[in-house]
Amino acid sequence: MKLKYNLTALLLILSLGIVYAQNLTLSYELTYHPFDGDKKETQTQNYILDVVDGKSIFRTEMRRTSDSLLANGKFGMGYNINTLHELYLTKNIKESKINKVYVSPLSRDRFFISDFKKLDWKISPETVRIGEYNCQKAEVEYGGRHWIAWFTKDIPISEGPYLFHGLPGLIIQIKDDATDFDFKLAQLRKNINNSLYEAEEGKEISWVQFNNLLLDYFNNPMNMSALGGKKVMTDDGVGGYKPVNEREFTKKIQDNLIKNNNPIELTHKINYK
Repeated sequence: MKLKYNLTALLLILSLGIVYAQNLTLSYELTYHPFDGDKKETQTQNYILDVVDGKSIFRTEMRRTSDSLLANGKFGMGYNINTLHELYLTKNIKESKINKVYVSPLSRDRFFISDFKKLDWKISPETVRIGEYNCQKAEVEYGGRHWIAWFTKDIPISEGPYLFHGLPGLIIQIKDDATDFDFKLAQLRKNINNSLYEAEEGKEISWVQFNNLLLDYFNNPMNMSALGGKKVMTDDGVGGYKPVNEREFTKKIQDNLIKNNNPIELTHKINYK
């Protein structure tokens, strides 16, 4: 895969000498297998990692656009009915705080999990060149998966996609050994707005409570919407909206969750029935 980046912005960043004031926007392309045990079906998703003064947020491109709209007093955008496609994580490197963010797709209630152990990286002397970068190998266990990362000291920030951080350089690529998830750096540029568009409100929950929320959503998604005081609507085909058929909508969500059930954290996988 060829790395694309804004050369002017990169040269400006490098000229600052000390980690370019830590303000970067990085794009990662995720290639993944959404179906458990099925290597034939492959999907891709673009994610953005914004880094500002030691804090960062990792989320889909659409979620970042939505957060920026909300931060400017406008309406945000919708959510994927399968939250496994909405990897959303915040890091505060200075304070060693990590939050996995979950937003209920229908009620829009916001929750976060902060129960993470420190990543125990094993750095190897093995090196390789990926695009423009000289990279070194590192390995770690996380979420019931064994991960292999390639990082570069050419960009000396201890960051990477999703939870992955703590190496002496930026992670250019990381994938699990089953190749279910493969993150690759696609673009690097300066964060010209010096903003994360961060939404700080929400309720802290445990992993057990997180799994219970997912089960509640699976068992009765329409009820999750009702708890938020919202009605689920769909396009009526003539420019307006109409209420969805609850039974059909519920079955659609349940079928989707059962089929697309290969989470990044295998240790917290739910066996939907």
